[in-house]
Amino acid sequence: MKREFAMKYRHAAYIFLALVTANAVAAQELPDANNNASMPQVEFDLTGYWQQGDGQIFYFSQDGSSLTSRYPKRSARNNENEIDFTATIHGNLVYGAHRASFARALQEKCSSQIWVGMGLTLNDGRTELTGFRGDRIVDPKNCSVKDSHPLGLVYTRVVDFDPLK
Repeated sequence: MKREFAMKYRHAAYIFLALVTANAVAAQELPDANNNASMPQVEFDLTGYWQQGDGQIFYFSQDGSSLTSRYPKRSARNNENEIDFTATIHGNLVYGAHRASFARALQEKCSSQIWVGMGLTLNDGRTELTGFRGDRIVDPKNCSVKDSHPLGLVYTRVVDFDPLK
């Protein structure tokens, strides 16, 4: 009975978590220099190149518990160094706001509507991040949004990627 209940409301829970996570990232208070004790200490570095399940490569830069993913190359949907996501690392969890992949014209017109919540889990070998991000349908006429089912995400660390090729 419990499993059926959990499965029935799983998508609603994912959407709720994605929305809460996106809002929490925007509202997070930054610690001051005198209060670093409250910041979680991260004992590993995720900086480097990572490949998403669809083959796209991203560059992760980590500063303490903050993690930013950027596009290393320009494409039809993004500029070089544009943000893929910004997140916070807490233990083996990575949570933050993901920039949904909309066309450039829609990004410029409806920029505040393209960010969605995301959550990832780092494996023990620190070579793979798996999880989900929210997704939404944006009306290009008035920038209104409708949330849709969350999308699965997988990032795998790439050891020998050459961004100049």
